[in-house]
Formats: sequence, C-alpha cells, structure tokens
Amino acid sequence: MDFECAPDAVGRDRRPLRRVFEGLAAAGVEVDGVVLLGTLNRQRPGTETFAAYGRQLRELMCSPEGLFGRSFAADRVRVVEVAEPRMRHCRVPTARVMGEIEPRACLVSSGSGSYALGAGALLAALERGVPATLVPVHERGVPYRFEDLVTADRPLRNWLLRHRFWAELAEFDPDDADVWRLLAARQRADVGQARRAKRHGGVPGMNAGQLVKLTELGLAVEAAFFERVARGEAIDQSLLRAWFLQSLAKRLKSESEAMFPATRDVVEELVTGLTSRKGRGAGDRELLRQARERLPRPADGECAAMLRDPQLAEFLEAAASHAAHLSESGTGLLPRTVTEQADRWEGSDLVPKLLKQRGITPWPVLGGGDVLVLMSAGLGRQGESDEQDRQALREVLTWVSDRNDRFPRPGRFRLRLLATERTRERLESLATWVRSLRMDGSVDAEVVGPLPMPVLDEPPDVSGTRDVIWGELEAAGRATGRAGSGSLRDVDEVVLVLNPGPAAVGNAMIAAGLEWSLTAACPLRIVELGRDRGVRPVARDGGRVLRRLGPDVALAALAARAMRRLDVRTAWRLLGHASERLDEVREAVGRLHRDLYADPETGGKQERYRLARQRLALVARVLADDPWPACYVAVEAIRPGLLGWDTRLWKDTVTRSPVLKDLVALRDTSPYAHLLDRLRQGDREPDEPPAKEYVLRLITQVITDLRAGGNRDASEDLMLFTRFERICAELDRHAQERA
Repeated sequence: MDFECAPDAVGRDRRPLRRVFEGLAAAGVEVDGVVLLGTLNRQRPGTETFAAYGRQLRELMCSPEGLFGRSFAADRVRVVEVAEPRMRHCRVPTARVMGEIEPRACLVSSGSGSYALGAGALLAALERGVPATLVPVHERGVPYRFEDLVTADRPLRNWLLRHRFWAELAEFDPDDADVWRLLAARQRADVGQARRAKRHGGVPGMNAGQLVKLTELGLAVEAAFFERVARGEAIDQSLLRAWFLQSLAKRLKSESEAMFPATRDVVEELVTGLTSRKGRGAGDRELLRQARERLPRPADGECAAMLRDPQLAEFLEAAASHAAHLSESGTGLLPRTVTEQADRWEGSDLVPKLLKQRGITPWPVLGGGDVLVLMSAGLGRQGESDEQDRQALREVLTWVSDRNDRFPRPGRFRLRLLATERTRERLESLATWVRSLRMDGSVDAEVVGPLPMPVLDEPPDVSGTRDVIWGELEAAGRATGRAGSGSLRDVDEVVLVLNPGPAAVGNAMIAAGLEWSLTAACPLRIVELGRDRGVRPVARDGGRVLRRLGPDVALAALAARAMRRLDVRTAWRLLGHASERLDEVREAVGRLHRDLYADPETGGKQERYRLARQRLALVARVLADDPWPACYVAVEAIRPGLLGWDTRLWKDTVTRSPVLKDLVALRDTSPYAHLLDRLRQGDREPDEPPAKEYVLRLITQVITDLRAGGNRDASEDLMLFTRFERICAELDRHAQERA
C-alpha cells in the first residue's frame, strides 16, 4: 500500500492527511496528535481491514522519517477500531479515546472517507465536551464549527411562548409585563389580578373586552386546563375534572331541549351527582361508569359524545386516582374530545390576538402533532433498483409512526428529501411513492433543492446549502397559530436521518435541522440507516447528543422556571428532550417529584410525619406567593399518598393538627377542586384567592404540630427544600453554559 503517494499528486490522488497537514500548517495551526478511525471491514476480499491499514499508517507517522512531512511521538497517534462504518459504532470508542487523551480541542476531517465516521467523531467530541472544528479535505475552504452555522434568534423566548410560560416572558418584554402576568394568573385559574386591574382602569396593551374575559372564573378554568393539560401535574389532573364537569353542564344546558328524555335524565343525574359530591376518586369513577352504561344507544349530541369517548373515560379515571401524575409514561395522546374542544376554544381565545398585536405568531396550544423528517439520498448504485431506498423510507415512516403517540394530538409525517441537481429526479419519484403509502393525508413528502453540489478544490458552501434547506422549510406554509396550518414551524419534533453522501450536504442538513428545532422550540433527534436499511439511533440515548448545541441551554432554563412554580413533572418532562448531559439532574428532578407526592410504602407514623413536614416546608417556601396552588399542592402532597383518605392515620393526624381541616377546606374551595361545583349550587364566588399570609400560616402550623415531642428544630424539615435548591442551581448552571 502506497500511503504517501507522490508529493506533487493532484485531485483525489493527493492523500487527505497531506492536504490536512499542509492546510493547517499554512494557517499556522499546530497539531499535537492524530486519531485514525479504521473500520474492520475490507475494501475487497483478500485485502487488509481499514483498521489494519490504520495501524500501518500509525507506524509510519511515528517513525523517525515521519509521513507527509510530520513525525509524532508514539503516544500521540491512536488507532480506533470501529466495528462498522456507522455513526453509532464510531461514537463510543472515539469518545473513549478522547476521554483518555483529554484534548483542548479537536479537528475532524470532512469530505474524505466515510461520512458516518466523521459524523460519529463529531458526536463523540460533543459528548466529551471537546470543542470540534470540521476541516474540509478535498475542497479548499476554511474550517468551520456547527455553532457558527446555527443562528436561531432568541430560542429561549420561542420555548417560553410555545410552552406558555407567561410570567417568564416579562424578562424579554418588560413593556408588556402586566399582560404576561395576567395570562400567568389565568393559567393558575386566578381571576383576582384581572379584577383588580379592571377596577383600577385596565392594563396598557389590552382592551376592555379582553380584560373582562380574564375576570371570568369559568373561562379561566377552561384556559388553565387547555394550557396545562399536556403537562400532567397534580393540579392538572384536578383541572381535568373541573373542566369536564363544567363543559358537560354547559352542553347540557344548550342541548337539553333537543335531547331524548332518557338521555337528559342520565346527564342531569351525572352532573348533579358529581357537583354535590365532596370529591372522592372512587365515587366519581362509579358515577361515570353508571352514566355510560345507562346512556341510551341512539343518543347523540356533544354530551353523549363526551360520555362515550373511551379515551376520555380512561383519562378521567386515571386522574381520579390522584396518582396519574406519578406515571413515567407521560400524558401522551390526549382524548379526541379534549383536542377537538381545545381547537374550538382556541378559535375564540384572546391569546392569539394579543400575540399577533405584538408581531408574534403563537403555537397551537396542544401542538401540531407533526414530525419533520430531513433525509438525504444519493444516486443509488448502478443497476440497483429503488427498492432498497423504498424499504429504507418504509422503515423511517414506521419508526416515526410508532413513536407518534408521545404527542398530545396525532399528526402527519412531514418528509423532506434533500436533493442535488443529479439526484432530484430520482428523489421526486421516491417522494411520490411515499405519498401513495398513506392516502389519508397523514404523509407529506417533498423534495428540497436542488442543493449546491460540492466541487473538487472549491470551497464547500455549507452555509449556503443550509440556507437553501431553511428557505424551503419556511416556504412550506405560513404559521397561523392553529393546528393544521401546514406550517413546518409547528412540528412537534425534528428527526434527521443521516445517510452516506457529500459531507457538505450532510453537515448543512444537521445545521438546518438543529436551527429549525430551536426556532420551532421542539425536540431534535438524529438517526441513521443501517446496512439492512433499518432505522438506528446513533446511540442508546436515542440520538440526543446534538441537543448540546443549543437545545440543552433552553431546556435547562425552561426546567428551572418550571421548578420554581413546583411544576416538577413539567421540568422532568422537558429535560427528557435534552441531551444525556442533563440526565443526572433529570433523575434528581424525578426523585424529588416522587418524594413530594408518592406513597413511600414503608415507615410508621412518625416517619410519615417527618416526610409530611418536609413536603409542606417545600410547598411553603416555593409557593409562598401563590395561595391557590399552595393550598392545593400542600394537601395533595400529603393526601392520599402519605396519609391516605379516611384512614386511621389521617384521623389521628387531624386530631393532632386541627388546622388541617381548614387547609383541606381551603383546598376544596380552590378552582382546581370544587369551587365551580359550589357556584353551580348557588354559593357566592370569592373575589380574590385567600390571603397568602393566611395559607402560609396554616401550612406552618401543620408543620409545627407534626413535630414529635414539641421539638422546635426545623432543620430536618428543610431537607427536601435543600434538594430543590441544589437542583435549581444545577439547572441554572446548565442554562448559562454553551456546548
């Protein structure tokens, strides 16, 4: 094997390492060491493996004569054996070597050899936190970094808007801070702030009609439910019941005259029964089950549709258990009744207009459900049919479809095939074939391009290629703020399917996909096709490593804000969209969530009292300024998970701390529990939430009463809060970092 070739060789006969060393020397860049990636496959039968060639190359580079004008010490050249030319096979051993040599930075050659190995090396560098620069080999051009190609504008603001973190938007838009805080209050079903604003002459940037809508409790509960339902917090499970009963009662009133008498009797009895109960999950479940069984077969209308929706029935039953928020499976696909009514509500809600007045297009409240898939494909081998590529596309479609129930609503498979002038015709044919697989409109396949084709000895236009991809994604449709607009900005996930091909095209796709996910404020995943054309994540973490280049920072910031509202499950769910770098803090968030709500399943009375004090102390410190959430979460944290419902332990606890009755009564009059029930029974609506000082005093008194033997040492009570503070500090640190 002639490793060095003639020094004056030109074109592709000029060895890649010679090009790299000469180019870096001309740029004044010193190279301290070399890592050679060699696969265990052979170019043809009877030849050595590429890894064996790599070892021979290493011997020459470490010899006194050196190679390509360079000589290295033996410990400065490594050979990494890679099982197959695939990113997932390259990433792990390369990351291991980087961990051993701990370089300050690394240069990854691009455009020579296997694209998958270069991409795998890049992912390994990201995993190890080593700054990586891509060095074009066969095209003369300056090295570049992915961070320089991603220019998404204010990504955190987009994530806050998409997830409707209203209060935090005041940081970005202090001029409209009062508007965002009113929307944040509405999301807590708190109409007190809006009523005070109305009494004092209104709020700049909001007209009188919009402000009036914010003062109506029923509308606030409905808005809080739809904005929070996908989060799956303990409060959201209770809001589900409040929304369901309010919605059923409202539809009963509008449909009553047209109903069959038997249908009307069933719905009326259900509404009356749920309204008059003091709220026990098992009782609610039994009333719902009986109503569904008694509903006449020919009954139609919205009330009957709500009762007959099996997914809604399961949703309500899970919520009534007071344990649905402890499930690790997530909220997932919402019942059709919920998504349909959310769409109807969104059409008349004030948020879209408020945002558009400020030049902002909102995201659909429950997302769009669509998944954007970017994929490149080459010309195919001579004499080969398109069947292999069709099989690959089937695999991609199946893989995405199998995972689509993670989103609140079903959506479409939005495939974009990246083509050069040479591959456009072939990919147009493949796109047409993909669309024919699903005639129900659930598959959308188009070709992006033609993209610039890299030319030997010319600078690779990665930035320009990225811009072409971005422009065509943007041209797919204008975002309207409603589901079904066709806009790719509202997709719920971006998936990059990497294939062998020109490095400039593959890297441009990564940059465009990464930037699109930041702008769309949605998760990013990277996969590759195996030799069998099956879809393979590039690592066991599901291809999350690229999220270090931007999403991690936004997600950590978002999770920190959720934590400070004790939306702990929301923080845990958000961190699931980050890279493995945030896995440890996510596990800590998950443990905190369980320790705040779950039944420990062991421990006697005093141990449970100790846990109760810690839970209540956390609530008192974090939610001190939010009385409705504070009293609700305080009770939910100790009942039923810790102290049960009508157990002997609960009765003993109330005897020991009589103010618990007051706290429970306050919780029952919150909008999340039975306030709307009581209003239907003729009770007077409170103008304001309870005073925060009063709620805090009740919680503090319960903590004091549950200390053994009159012990006044509160240090043990703060253990859960101390863990909470450490988690928030860790999230803040990640939110300030860069890849």
